[in-house]
Amino acid sequence: MSALQPLIGPHRLDALGAWVVTGILVGSTGRFAAAGELDWAVLTAVLVAIAVAVPLAARNLETTVPAELLGLVAVPVVVRTFGGFPQVTPFLVVAGVALLLAVVLDAFTSLTMTPRFATVFVVIVTMATAGVWAVGIYATDTLLGTAFLDGQTELMWDLVIAAGTGIVGGIVFELYVERSARIARLRVSEAGSSEFDRSEASLPGNGTHHRIAVRTLQAVLGVIAVFALVRGNVTLLVNSGGPLAITFLPALFRREYSYAMDTGLVLWITVASTLHAAGALELYEAFGWYDSLTHAVSASLVAGVGYAVARAVERHAQAVVFNREFRATFVVLFVLAVGVGWEILEFASGGFASVVGGEAVLAQYGTSDIVNDLVFNTFGAFFVAVWSTAHFEGIAARLTGRVGGLAGRE
Repeated sequence: MSALQPLIGPHRLDALGAWVVTGILVGSTGRFAAAGELDWAVLTAVLVAIAVAVPLAARNLETTVPAELLGLVAVPVVVRTFGGFPQVTPFLVVAGVALLLAVVLDAFTSLTMTPRFATVFVVIVTMATAGVWAVGIYATDTLLGTAFLDGQTELMWDLVIAAGTGIVGGIVFELYVERSARIARLRVSEAGSSEFDRSEASLPGNGTHHRIAVRTLQAVLGVIAVFALVRGNVTLLVNSGGPLAITFLPALFRREYSYAMDTGLVLWITVASTLHAAGALELYEAFGWYDSLTHAVSASLVAGVGYAVARAVERHAQAVVFNREFRATFVVLFVLAVGVGWEILEFASGGFASVVGGEAVLAQYGTSDIVNDLVFNTFGAFFVAVWSTAHFEGIAARLTGRVGGLAGRE
């Protein structure tokens, strides 16, 4: 049994409160629909569906989501019915949906999570949803001629608010679970974990070919870095020197930790680094497809890291069990969330440059560029989730035992 599962149980008084909150949510759904706010009607209906699904699955009207947790999630809905905080409340609801899903999936499926991993899950889902929302709104404005977005700045502040909301929601959820654990004196018992599938394909070529390609690309990165240094181009130096340093991390891991990374993965890392550095030589501006290619390749690496982290958590905390479908879904959500975080970094870099003067180290090129990046990030994530997770099993094995802070028992 995991630490989340006991949150759902047959409690008559608590169930009464949960049904009262559910009734309020049903009324809010009708009010939003009558006012023509279909997006809010759908969001609130999702909360109602989750709340009702629990007693239906348990076949017991007294088995519900904890009333205080459901009430906490319902607060932004009630605030929005009175027109308050229209920019913040949608993402608060999304965070609420994520935390309810974490509890329900843990209780009624083969998945089990520790509270700390569930907290991370809430943050990732909230940020990933913001990325999907950005792409959807942009597509609607472009294809249907609507005007939901006022520009790049508004979009970026929405993403910043979504990230902050997800973090706050995750922290609140963890504090709630810790409080519940103290009251109920919950204890986490250990369960076995599932085996992974190594059937995915590997990169073409052998280790020697991979090493030759890596050295060649490192030489290219070195030439770009020297060129930037001679020209005094700080932006290009950062965007070439940083990726060059990253390509030497596998060698560092081999020397310091005796971990020999798969040569195909080393080449993968080096290709992604080289593409990014070469893009700083105005290739991003000259060729629109180049930015998309770079983001897809880079996102595939981020997806691999996300997979490795999930597997390491699963191996470290035997109270955590995922299935193949959840791992694939987590990879995609992880990349979307990291993509949103990267766009926020670029936005912050531009804001910092405008304050202190000079050129932004990380640049954005408008709303279409942001949406394009998020879309091709997703393509890279799907590639890893479906075909290439085996490359990252070695990293996951090395991470096992080093992720106690993420999956530790409460």
